[in-house]
Amino acid sequence: MNVAIITARAGSKSIINKNVYPVAGKPLVAYPIQAALDARHVDKVFLDTDGDEIAEVGRRMGCEILWRPEALRGDDVNHGDVIKHDVESVGAREPDLANVVLLLGNTVMIDGALIDESLEMLAADSALDSVMSLWEAADDHPLRALEIRDGLVVPYADANRQVSTARQSYPKAYYYDQGVWTFRKQCVERRDGPSPWWWMGKRSKPIIRQWVTGRDIHGPLDVSIAEWWLAAGRKVKP
Repeated sequence: MNVAIITARAGSKSIINKNVYPVAGKPLVAYPIQAALDARHVDKVFLDTDGDEIAEVGRRMGCEILWRPEALRGDDVNHGDVIKHDVESVGAREPDLANVVLLLGNTVMIDGALIDESLEMLAADSALDSVMSLWEAADDHPLRALEIRDGLVVPYADANRQVSTARQSYPKAYYYDQGVWTFRKQCVERRDGPSPWWWMGKRSKPIIRQWVTGRDIHGPLDVSIAEWWLAAGRKVKP
């Protein structure tokens, strides 16, 4: 059995009631829910939340609600602990649970085709633990990262490493793009995935997408980009 779990907590500070904020006429959380419902390989869709308005959107769209316990609410909670709790809760309800697609509640850049692709990749290779969508870094490559120490700009990592201005010379680097985390349920117990995504297991295969897909919504600019994306009829694959 394959399930999708969307995590969408209340209490956003950047945009009040962000997960039900209207984006192109729909509550934001409706987009990942609809993507999960559209996926051919997803058998059930669950919505993790601690907000009544968010839960109501989920109920209307046919989700089963996972109420987040008090201990897992607030700004400083580790998302991985929420994911582990949700997987264990669903596993208790669904003894034949095999695979989980974890989606964030605050992005529009996801669709059923991407979810199905990730599940098909997992089904095709029993040695895999998970599949995750990524984008390739360029100007935001980690070798270009800086930090401020004692009021001065210094390299973030190895101060003695000489880095070229030609980004084409860098080893390729990737970031999770707010799309899919698809994993076998036992991965949350092993906790041996790539940090900080410890619930993904040791063997995670990538789906590489365009940079622009790597956006969830944190502020007004992100809302504008999401609405542009939707108005232009964009797809999440190049």
